[in-house]
Amino acid sequence: MAPVISPRQERIVDILRATPSISVVELAQRLAVSGETIRRDLQALADDGIVQKFHGGVSLHRDVQESPFQLRLRSNVAAKRRLAQQLSALLPDGASLVLDNSSTACFVAEALAERRGLTVATPSLEVARALAQAGDRHTVLMPGGTLRSSDMTLAGANALRFAAQLNPDFLVVSVAALSARGGCLDFDPFEVEFKQAVQPQAGQVIVLADSSKFDAPGLITSLPWRQVQVLVTDQPLPPELAAATAGLQVLVAG
Repeated sequence: MAPVISPRQERIVDILRATPSISVVELAQRLAVSGETIRRDLQALADDGIVQKFHGGVSLHRDVQESPFQLRLRSNVAAKRRLAQQLSALLPDGASLVLDNSSTACFVAEALAERRGLTVATPSLEVARALAQAGDRHTVLMPGGTLRSSDMTLAGANALRFAAQLNPDFLVVSVAALSARGGCLDFDPFEVEFKQAVQPQAGQVIVLADSSKFDAPGLITSLPWRQVQVLVTDQPLPPELAAATAGLQVLVAG
């Protein structure tokens, strides 16, 4: 059985994919945790064969073939399922929606599979595959584009043109981080552009993000808070984030 990793361990792997090697001290600083905490995480990852440690530092194990997306599918699974069930309860039968290519969207697709009459547009083959398990219950739309094998996403200019033509009842996305100052943050430029292309035409924007995303690292603002109507999470928001999202409907999935 593949090991289940924590959200912080997932971020460690993401950092190591972007940085060939890093010192334990710098890694602890970037994640704002103690040296003891980061060493426990690294030992767990080393025991699972995901990283290899050397004196004072760590690198990704040369034999690791899993993509970051595959790792995210195994991270914080219970919380993502709760978010997906909460989202399913919000959507009326017959609604149209856009799902992004996040790992959370895959859990949403599984939760929606037993619903009926939805029209779902997505750039993610993984999301489309989960919805296809419901047979003909739903209509699934996908763009043209270049297949990105790391997360089975159809990306590129054609996918962005497709996104700009959509007028869904709901845009449902997850993000890399929730920031009191910056709004919803991501790292990948295509994922940012896809969300921004759909947002102006969407009836309602719903963001799903578990508590590991509270003030997590992020680089690009994909959706400022003024463009979001509903935030679904699994824990009460910290004070600064709660103040920044005071104008939103915030739902805590039980």
